[in-house]
Amino acid sequence: MLSEPPAPRTPSATTPARPHRALFALAAASLALVLAACESTGLGSASSDDSGKATRVITTAHGKVTVPTHPLRIVSVHSWSTETLLDLGVKPVGVENSGETYVPPRYLKSWKATPKATTGAELDYEKIAELKPDLIVGVDVPYLSKAYEQLSAIAPTALAPFNEAADWTAYPDATARFVNRTAQMATLKEKYEDRIAAVRTTDGAKLADSHWDVIQGGFDNGNYWIYSTASPVGTILTQLGAGFASATTSVAKGNTKSVSYERADLLKDADHVIYYTNNDGSPANNIQKLFALQSFKELPAVKKKQVVGTADFLPGSYMDALGMIDSVHKALNGQAS
Repeated sequence: MLSEPPAPRTPSATTPARPHRALFALAAASLALVLAACESTGLGSASSDDSGKATRVITTAHGKVTVPTHPLRIVSVHSWSTETLLDLGVKPVGVENSGETYVPPRYLKSWKATPKATTGAELDYEKIAELKPDLIVGVDVPYLSKAYEQLSAIAPTALAPFNEAADWTAYPDATARFVNRTAQMATLKEKYEDRIAAVRTTDGAKLADSHWDVIQGGFDNGNYWIYSTASPVGTILTQLGAGFASATTSVAKGNTKSVSYERADLLKDADHVIYYTNNDGSPANNIQKLFALQSFKELPAVKKKQVVGTADFLPGSYMDALGMIDSVHKALNGQAS
């Protein structure tokens, strides 16, 4: 589910830390967990606003923000936040509108029924104000970062820090913390981890013997994108114990590679090719241009009918990630094409 065209990910440093730096990092991480726990429970930060409603202080991409302890009217300005709110049983009063075709089926009914606060990257400030939010949530992507002051003038605004190379789980975790639903998030995480373990048990041998390439239709003319093993799909495949083919392993961590549609041959050693679909199952973002080529049709994965489409290709929530796992499981068992 997209709030904007997915940006190619950038490389991140992978140099090993020296022992004293590793200890410092561990201590810092422990402190961060304590602070997050305090924020989620209100420990040390509980107070009230002018109306007497309980408030707490949370950490966001734009520093400390005072928010309602139990927000009742939440506007989400990013799809990843919207999906997590719905996962947590929170019904927002307003959501982003980045196009119905990108909304995964599990969220579509709720998304359609909710007033829209944006159109693509254009925010409707008047509409957001009319919705009378007591909290605005989102992700600090560039256009929302620029809009932060205007949004925070309407209501307390909590944007999750955005990092193109970040683990996808950072965003649902942040949203749950913003809306004080960390206990419910812990349940979702446990469900996800149990599903990973179950599929590793049932399909472990197949996964260990499989090599996957991860691709998407490109927004740049004439090219498709190859994702790295550290992409959201790559991360989930790694957790499942799958292997990767050479096209995906050739992409640096946190990056994507844009290549001509004519280079279908780059996928020649993949047992499975997984790609992004719209919510109706149709190929997304012009990838059908690749599929139409004879060179693609002759690939081993295509001949074996092991090309796997999924609307959960860019997971923004744990339910998306669970859908991604199901797509892989079905593919390994001949239930997907």
